[in-house]
Amino acid sequence: MSEKTRPLSIRLTESDIDQLTERAKRISGTPTGVARELIRSGLTDGDPFTQAERLLKIERRLAVLSQDLQGMMTAADGHSHSLGQIEAMFDALLKALGGEVEPVEARHA
Repeated sequence: MSEKTRPLSIRLTESDIDQLTERAKRISGTPTGVARELIRSGLTDGDPFTQAERLLKIERRLAVLSQDLQGMMTAADGHSHSLGQIEAMFDALLKALGGEVEPVEARHA
């Protein structure tokens, strides 16, 4: 479980904010997230062990998210297949109610 966090407000020059924004765009992040990681990195005083530990935590979180996404994709594929079957059954029902009769072989094709 993670420690509780608290908000912190800092003032930066416009050029610093622009640099954060540009860096965030390059990594598809947010300026706030980039600033947070830069501050945390600075707090470790460049200690490689602490930085490696943080990277491992991030990697584990990404792995969990990846597994969750994989599960969601599998479920979505299953729903898509079921929806296709229901749509075919509905079409057959409409044809039957409309008096159209399909040969048995056509229904199982």
